[in-house]
Amino acid sequence: STQIALFVVPFSVIVGWICDVPMSLDFNAFDATVMLLSVFLASNVLQDGSSNWLEGAMLMATYVLIAIICWFIPEEQEVALSGMHHRGHKEL
Repeated sequence: STQIALFVVPFSVIVGWICDVPMSLDFNAFDATVMLLSVFLASNVLQDGSSNWLEGAMLMATYVLIAIICWFIPEEQEVALSGMHHRGHKEL
């Protein structure tokens, strides 16, 4: 998995450069926390080599919670514009 991570992330940045999409390796705290949570949960499920319905339910609940939280996180541009609007600046 380390080899995949060391290949996929830089490859994604290079593909972003080719497609003219700004991508960087500057992850915010939420992204890093979600990554750590998913690694810990997956290693816990895979540790014994078998699974049951409770472990599957834990994985699905975690994915649903992450999706719900990501849905409600405001975009950086929206936050910047709302901050300008409240300070009395004209909208861009």
